[in-house]
Amino acid sequence: MGTFHDDKGPLHGITVYAREGDTVYVGRCDTLTADHLVLHDADIHVEGQDDRSNDEYLQRAARFGIWKKHDTLVVSALGLGPVQPLGDLVRGAGKAATAPVAPAEPAPAAVAAADDIISLTPGAAAEVRRLLLAEPGPGRGLRLGVAGGGCSGLTYKVEFDARRDGDLVIAQEGFEVYLDRKSAIYLRGITVDHQPGLSGRGFQFRNPNATNTCGCGESFAV
Repeated sequence: MGTFHDDKGPLHGITVYAREGDTVYVGRCDTLTADHLVLHDADIHVEGQDDRSNDEYLQRAARFGIWKKHDTLVVSALGLGPVQPLGDLVRGAGKAATAPVAPAEPAPAAVAAADDIISLTPGAAAEVRRLLLAEPGPGRGLRLGVAGGGCSGLTYKVEFDARRDGDLVIAQEGFEVYLDRKSAIYLRGITVDHQPGLSGRGFQFRNPNATNTCGCGESFAV
């Protein structure tokens, strides 16, 4: 049973899970609204990660618990499946709590405060502006993302791209930074720097979410 609070929902304090595409989120529920789900002591599993399906991962988590990787995790309710108590997978009962249904059409991009999500050093911002001027394109900005691979499990992606539906948009002086919602989970609080010259290493990342970073600085684990 969860911990009752007048301003919280019925799942507050209960360890829950929810699916979004090939990703499943597990953690202790704090808040569930039409906009987002807030979890504490949370973990994320992607289909096939560690050679386990999401169903296998959830069954194991329901019996033995999870190894938390995030103290607090905020997940957008857009595209999120039913939020259900993890214990129901063992008990075989329980009713799912769902966030209100999202609009059928793609949601507009959300604009966020830069210091809440990412920050660019003056050197990094200047290099982005220089590159955008050298290769201009309509509506192009800096896209930061995360992909599987690399010696530590995850790699940073840096490219110049147009805004996409559902992007988190972070305004900078003279350009915008775009993040998809999954990447934002791993990049929240990151600082991007740029070191020019022969001895420099280009774009560099200081990521507070990383538990391990390879020597090249381009791969990390959470």
